[in-house]
Amino acid sequence: MGRWVQVLSAFLRQDEWHVRELARETGLSRSAAHRILHEMRRHDLLAVSHEGGFVVGPALARLGMQLAARIDILRIARPVLESTMGQTGETVVIAQYVPSKRQVWPLDAVESPHPVRFIWDSLPEWRELHIGATGKGVFAFLPEQERESILQALPVEITPESRAQLTDQLATARKAGYVVSRGESFKGGIAVAAPIRDAAGAVVGDIVISWPDSRTSRARERELGKAAIGAAGEVSRGLGFIGSRKSAGAATL
Repeated sequence: MGRWVQVLSAFLRQDEWHVRELARETGLSRSAAHRILHEMRRHDLLAVSHEGGFVVGPALARLGMQLAARIDILRIARPVLESTMGQTGETVVIAQYVPSKRQVWPLDAVESPHPVRFIWDSLPEWRELHIGATGKGVFAFLPEQERESILQALPVEITPESRAQLTDQLATARKAGYVVSRGESFKGGIAVAAPIRDAAGAVVGDIVISWPDSRTSRARERELGKAAIGAAGEVSRGLGFIGSRKSAGAATL
């Protein structure tokens, strides 16, 4: 079974494999790689391409889509929200990106126990990508072509100067792995956000940590930025994403 998993994992990294290169990639003997590939083909898990290599077959594609449809992001995220709030003491939110609207929607939150905090009831509403951590935590990490398309479609009140500034801010955020906003969505509010990715690596939302400016400092923002990266990474792994992003410091947005 372990060798089958090795072979299946190889198809996450590359679309097509021949026996010799797969054996070299996985460390399997050529005879073992040949046997596993052909056995998977007999079960329609793999198919043979026009070039004679092995590619994902109809049974594996169908199985992957059915399993992906059963993944409940809220079920995966809820314990992460709870543990992150416990570690940070601040309100933690998960938001989902809706590409057709080019907006994000907060799905769930665990509130801080502090008397002065962000209340969940005030959070669920559509958020623009270019305002605040909830939107920028997605915007900064979208593919370049999608980012540029969204930037060009921003409202006319976004001037060329502010558009260029926003572009620089998003670039800084990508290096950091998270964003920080100060008072953009709520006066006196501070928030950090890091992206959530699905099994294909696409950005599907973000984890946001929010708190009042009376409890902030640059060190606190860096600390909670790293906490947001950790929480978003945990949810991403629950969705099937294999990978990691390292923080290189906070981006001031």
